[in-house]
Amino acid sequence: MNDVAIRRLQRALTSTCPDGGPSASRLPTVATPWAGCTLSLDVDGTILWAGPTTREVLGWSPEDLAGSHISLLTPRLGGDLDEAHLSVLLADEDVATLIDVGVKRDGRSFKASISLEAERSAAGEVTGVNALVRDVTAVLTARRARDLARRTRDAVVVTDADFSIQYATRAASEMLGYAPEDVLTGPGSHLVHPADQDAVKEALGRLLADPDRIERLVARLRDKQDRWLWVEGTVTNCLADPDVGGLVANLRDVTDQVRTQDALRLSGALHQAMVETADEGIVVAGQDGTTRYANPAMARLLGIPAERLYGSDPVSLLIPGAPDGGWRQEVAYAHPDGCDRILQVTRSPLGREVADGLGSLVMVADVTERRRSERALRRRALYEPLTGLPNRYLVLDRLEMAAARQARSGGSTAVLFLDLDRFKPVNDTHGHQAGDELLRQVAARLTGAVRATDTVGRHGGDEFVIICEDLDEGAAVSVAARIHAALRAPFELTTGSVEVGGSIGVALSPPYDVDDLVRQADVAMYHAKGQGGGRSAVAHPDGAQSR
Repeated sequence: MNDVAIRRLQRALTSTCPDGGPSASRLPTVATPWAGCTLSLDVDGTILWAGPTTREVLGWSPEDLAGSHISLLTPRLGGDLDEAHLSVLLADEDVATLIDVGVKRDGRSFKASISLEAERSAAGEVTGVNALVRDVTAVLTARRARDLARRTRDAVVVTDADFSIQYATRAASEMLGYAPEDVLTGPGSHLVHPADQDAVKEALGRLLADPDRIERLVARLRDKQDRWLWVEGTVTNCLADPDVGGLVANLRDVTDQVRTQDALRLSGALHQAMVETADEGIVVAGQDGTTRYANPAMARLLGIPAERLYGSDPVSLLIPGAPDGGWRQEVAYAHPDGCDRILQVTRSPLGREVADGLGSLVMVADVTERRRSERALRRRALYEPLTGLPNRYLVLDRLEMAAARQARSGGSTAVLFLDLDRFKPVNDTHGHQAGDELLRQVAARLTGAVRATDTVGRHGGDEFVIICEDLDEGAAVSVAARIHAALRAPFELTTGSVEVGGSIGVALSPPYDVDDLVRQADVAMYHAKGQGGGRSAVAHPDGAQSR
């Protein structure tokens, strides 16, 4: 240990901070809803001292962490933490805060807020750093869910698996006449009409049993004035989505449409006007399925003159071979204007009390923009926008799927962790736009170097993760060799030609658990980079082996 480290360690043992560690007067206090712990580091990232709350936050005792490298807890930060990096990170400030991925002792990752305070010599040189590490996973997850709800003007409610409302858009609150905070009070079932609660519970049960299922149902909800509104809900199971973590229900007030069905059994100009001015297409069909009445909206939605609708069967036009009875279904429709639309078609048989000869009520709504927005939101949550590759959340999901398949059928799973060599000079010399262009080209070459069944994802920065199933060590090393070969040719950027390489860490299950492969491959990658870069290293329980 050098003299500077000894002096800093002496200060650590004689000073106190919120959890009994070194003085950190500029660091945020730990008196927040986030669990936090303090660390004292050398400029090379060695942990000199750890506060007692490290056991609660990270699972490590202070004694275990003393003398370890910070990369044990935050691999990304640990790999870059040196005096030059600290100088750039802290600039003219004494404190800097960043969000990174932390790793607990049991291998689980979490969102870490890391506040760094520089220790400086009398000459102003950085001699070390105090770090405050906080687990902000729950806070960021809740914030993302709120952002998801705020990004749409639709009436959207997010509930947990027990149907307790967690978030609601302003449109949903206004539809029911409540203040946003009032909607979150009590379980969601208190808003549902008693006669509809069984149907809602059954739909939720089907959603929880089959996460890929989409449930659509109509139920009565109580508004602020104790009136019952007929509301159509489209519910999606996003409990496993780390950016949502709940059941997402798109709500639409269909009170007028439900009343329209009653109006069709009556006569009067008022009810006729309601049907003709509705945004949804409405058709009253005879018992043979042919149109007896069609409102103007139906002709507009289908792009067909109203006179052509009469005597035709609109259901067969939209859904050939559609079943009898009542149902709701979404279909792709090629509109005559050349644009494809997504139409929601609902067929409801009319009762015997309706005039003779009438068979069913058909309603059609254009849900194209709603479905496109849902797909766009889901893609933004799962794919990295710069390269179009799966982001770290989707990579972890693919890894969990690989683990499940391996548990059922055996075999092996390999993870390759790639960090580009000489990427920083490209940013410094050619600019960040050139760096982004280079990352896109690297992503394309990586995708072309592996099998179609393999997953290539961007882990962050200039780091990529490749998941390969049913490969032994030799085959995984061959994949790494193909990647090295793919990166060897110069990259032609708009600002000129550049050459970069990559350091690759390889980890396999067995011998490691699938859940631990990314971390083990990351550690092996640093071993390869320490050997000069441009090579691969395979993680082994007895130490990484270079190739």
